[in-house]
Formats: sequence, structure tokens, C-alpha cells
Amino acid sequence: MGRKYLDTALAQTIAWLWLGFLVAGVVAWFAYQYWRKRHPPAVPEPERSYSQRLEQRLAKNPSTAKRKRRGGSAKSHPRRHG
Repeated sequence: MGRKYLDTALAQTIAWLWLGFLVAGVVAWFAYQYWRKRHPPAVPEPERSYSQRLEQRLAKNPSTAKRKRRGGSAKSHPRRHG
């Protein structure tokens, strides 16, 4: 049995498709690099100290600054002996 070769037109079409995908990928990569140079990522804020974060958190919600009652929950009733 002889070896069958691919049709030349089909092989050429497949080669052109692969080349087109390769060129499209390279163009997309260069476009992305160009865009990133024009739009650099935002610089993150430096992390604040614990005291600054605490101050902001307490100023945001004043109810968090209240002291917790030590006598148990407000819903529980005192036990009656007798």
C-alpha cells in the first residue's frame, strides 16, 4: 500500500489558517502592551497603621465604641429563687 499525501490545497489552507492565528495573537499582544503603557495600574494606597485604621473604624460607626455589658444579655431575666 502506498503512502497517501494530503491534498496540496487543503494543506496550504491549514497552513494559512495557522499563520493567521499566529499573526492575530502577536498583534493582540502588542496592542495589549501598547494599551498598558498608556493606562498603568493604579498605585495602591500605603497600608495605614493600626491606630489609624481603628480611629477610622470607630468614627464610621459610633455604636461600636460602646462598652459591652458584663451582666449577660439584655433579653435574659434574672433567676428567681424560691
